[in-house]
Amino acid sequence: MNLEKLEKNFEKAGSNLDLQEMVEKAVVYAEACQQQRKYDSAISCLKKLLPRVDKEKGHKAIVLTALGIAYWEKAQLKKALSNFEEALQLFKKLGDKAGKAEILSIVGITYWRKCEWDRALQILENALNLNTDKDKRFVSLYGAFDRGLATLQNRIRIGRELEQPMKILQPLFSSIALHLIERNWKAFKTCLEESEMLAKQIGHKDILKAIKGVSVLAAQFS
Repeated sequence: MNLEKLEKNFEKAGSNLDLQEMVEKAVVYAEACQQQRKYDSAISCLKKLLPRVDKEKGHKAIVLTALGIAYWEKAQLKKALSNFEEALQLFKKLGDKAGKAEILSIVGITYWRKCEWDRALQILENALNLNTDKDKRFVSLYGAFDRGLATLQNRIRIGRELEQPMKILQPLFSSIALHLIERNWKAFKTCLEESEMLAKQIGHKDILKAIKGVSVLAAQFS
């Protein structure tokens, strides 16, 4: 379905004053925008919706999550983390286990990308301990993970073509957190083993330390 149609669906839900449907349609529209790298369109839609859901904690948490994801894909991590934190507090108040798990997942991956590996591992462990299934409310988060992994795989391919170990290691190591949170243990093990080999070859002690930490964490859940 094209963006124009999805936007009309969102607007129609608004005219019907159906708040839940508005939130659902807004998240689907935002995800479609992000698929086409139209992050500002996604952000604009979600920001417009925030005042409408301000008094409804559950709906507000979903919109804040989607807004954070749009900023995350736009590489505006400070804004993304701010929205995630606000959403997390709402999910905690509501006792929404799935909401907490998804927020912790993306926050943990964010800190992994920022090379704050110890902090990332603690957050990812908390997410994995919640042990929830995928939830349709977070379709834009799953889409962001898929696109992020595709980008990393492309960077790995380029690194291999250039035959530059560091250009292989960086995206390969970054992808470990995504495989971990999605419990894709086969891909996780493959990436981990090659990352360790390359880190030893390069002499990257910090990554080797992080590999030890993530290996211990994975062993608890695999």
